[in-house]
Amino acid sequence: MKCRARNPRMKSRPALRTIISSRARDWGPSRSVRSGSGIGGMVYSLPSMNRQACFVLAGLVSVLLVSPTPALSQTTAPAAAQPVATTTRGSVTDLSGGIIPDAEVVATTADGRKVTVRSDAGGNFNAGALAATVRVTSEGFEPAEVKVSGSEPVYVVLRPLNFADTVVVTATRGAERLPSAASATVITSAELNNMAAGALDDALRATPGFTLFRRSSSRVANPTTQGVTLRGVSGSGASRTLVLADGVPLNDPFGSWVYWNRVPQAAVDRVEVVRGATGDLYGAGALGGVIQVLTVQPTRSRARATFEGGSHDTFRGSLFGAAERDGWSATGAYEGVRTDGAFLVAPESRGAVDTKAESDYQTGFASAGRRRDSWHVTLRGSAYTEERGNGTPVQVNSTDWQQFSAEGGGLIGGGVLQLQAVGSSQDYYQTFSFVPASRATERLTFEQFIDTSHAMVNGQWTRPFGRVTMIVGGDYRRTESAQDEFRYVLVTGVNTKGGPFISGGTETVGAVYARANIAASDSLTFEVGARGDLWNSTPINPADPVKDVNFISPRGAVAWRSGRFQVQAAAYHANRTPSLNELYRRFAAGTAITNANPLLAPETLTGVEGGVLTQFARASFRATAFFNHLDGAIANVTLSQTPTATVRQRQNSDSIRATGVEMEFDSRWSNAFSFNAQMVLTSSHFRGSVATPVLEGNTVPQVPTVQGGFGVTWAEPRWFTAATQVRFSGESFDDDLNTESFILRPYAVWDVSANRAITRGLNAFVAVENILDTEYDTARTPLRQIGWPRTVRVGARVSWQ
Repeated sequence: MKCRARNPRMKSRPALRTIISSRARDWGPSRSVRSGSGIGGMVYSLPSMNRQACFVLAGLVSVLLVSPTPALSQTTAPAAAQPVATTTRGSVTDLSGGIIPDAEVVATTADGRKVTVRSDAGGNFNAGALAATVRVTSEGFEPAEVKVSGSEPVYVVLRPLNFADTVVVTATRGAERLPSAASATVITSAELNNMAAGALDDALRATPGFTLFRRSSSRVANPTTQGVTLRGVSGSGASRTLVLADGVPLNDPFGSWVYWNRVPQAAVDRVEVVRGATGDLYGAGALGGVIQVLTVQPTRSRARATFEGGSHDTFRGSLFGAAERDGWSATGAYEGVRTDGAFLVAPESRGAVDTKAESDYQTGFASAGRRRDSWHVTLRGSAYTEERGNGTPVQVNSTDWQQFSAEGGGLIGGGVLQLQAVGSSQDYYQTFSFVPASRATERLTFEQFIDTSHAMVNGQWTRPFGRVTMIVGGDYRRTESAQDEFRYVLVTGVNTKGGPFISGGTETVGAVYARANIAASDSLTFEVGARGDLWNSTPINPADPVKDVNFISPRGAVAWRSGRFQVQAAAYHANRTPSLNELYRRFAAGTAITNANPLLAPETLTGVEGGVLTQFARASFRATAFFNHLDGAIANVTLSQTPTATVRQRQNSDSIRATGVEMEFDSRWSNAFSFNAQMVLTSSHFRGSVATPVLEGNTVPQVPTVQGGFGVTWAEPRWFTAATQVRFSGESFDDDLNTESFILRPYAVWDVSANRAITRGLNAFVAVENILDTEYDTARTPLRQIGWPRTVRVGARVSWQ
């Protein structure tokens, strides 16, 4: 397989590299944004958000935030002229000020009479009677009951269900919202809007046990470091957690890393995080769990938009629209972001060659569907383009990705049949360089062109049989990747190009799976499932071995509920196959080179977990203990290390043993105040290291002993909503040898945000990330690299339904 016929943009990368090198030196903070190929072949150019524009926008939003709402600023007529109120009116919104239409409103009058109405498309309601109390309910939200004082308008804020009442669709991969014994967390779009986090991965750091291979935000991190880990199962940058968007994998098919910004922010409805291996349903990618981004469904016509600008010359525009009529539906979404980014290298080591890690991306999708009483079908096309500078003039990377998917289903044989097909293609380009200790110059050392095509089909049938609900299905995936690597060496003082050195291969996975959800009683539920996979990996290079492996992944769980207490437990055995990236691609970070290993074998996880959940009138608490044993763990093993160079290789390093406990607390102190907190204690070490005895007892890299956070939200729709979050992480190592110079120090980051409804469907907001401008470690290469600095963003959100 050759890699020569690629996207025309990829062929011009050496020239692009020269442009970027020049641009990094010469462009100031107010530079214009480069144009690139956009969605559907169109060309977009995002406006520059320079410092003056940010000040103007900040001033406008500040005025809006402190101005009275239209409802409170209306002139009141003299008392004698006021009509006598005979009905209670009001509005229903979520925590972020978003409109909630079609909410059920039960108004109870002083004499006990009940009147039921629903909120309209603007979230408003008219009870038709003068109420003493109003109770509002809507799917996915906690009920709210408000006492009514006279004839004043009623402003009702609905909060998302707490984790004790939430039922997630990801845990069962089913057509129905079946109860599950899985430990899961849900973050709604309203909660995301109340977080100051500027990217989805930053928001997910507030969920128990979520870590990435680096602590860096995806806004400045190289995408290949965005491998997700849950519950201390790490060892390398490969993702051991499956990440989905509406059932379609977001994990890169070549390297398993995640592009967090592929789903426009305005299109996100909620994010579900299921912890613990779910290999019986999802297969090799779900060793640590599953994260799914679910977008807004076109059940009615609606539109959303977010526009914001802020520090580091950052600008975001995010749009979503949906329409539905007579069973036909359509959606469309687009997002464009540009930022000058931030420095990666700490000030004490920074040199003339160091620049800010800037990035520009555009993403979007469009879909069309048809739904009838007994069947539905949806077609979707998606595209994404990204260009990044990785902290020096020569180090850059870019991605061009397109995807088409079809999803359908219907009622067949007394059950629900779901069918899905996905096809995608991707061009990826990256450069690496050598930077001497003085950090005054750099030299290109190698560059990589990677072309990948991917196809996937899935069929699943779900049917209830009395108290038993069966899920049966099958998957097939095929990934074909080819890498051209060009290497540069000094020949008589000239940096001379050699190659291409071609590598890569074709990977296929076929699987069948089944799970039974057994409701033994109203309080006792069992889950029993298993999946069989057949994996084949055939390399381009005939000297590398062909891999043929089959394995079984079983899982069993039980949940028992009595009153306000629930106890759950699960045991599982799951497998993860090495990615084509781990088998055939090397990479460099600072002075460390990590080589590929075509001899890698799958790693196998055996785990158990057990937890208790208790719910009181206004508070919920959950604690879950877990034990994971990862055999044949793929880790970046150090082969040699000197002050100027480190050589590592991906190897099966025998075992990783991770034990710990997750704790979550959620309290709704009043209709206005809420508090949440989470903390994870983890012990993750290399054990039984016969193949790599030097690692025995060492702490697994990038896994802290303690991490967590807490948040407080105050919501009063007549004034504003304010939220604050603190997240913290303990000490960890950035290498397998636990070298003292590779220690990542503990840190804590504090964020705040506020938003205010200006008029129906229009909200202004301000968000401050890392308000104390804490300088925290993200990596050691061995130079210390630092995280995202203080950032102020201001903007507006528009919604229409």
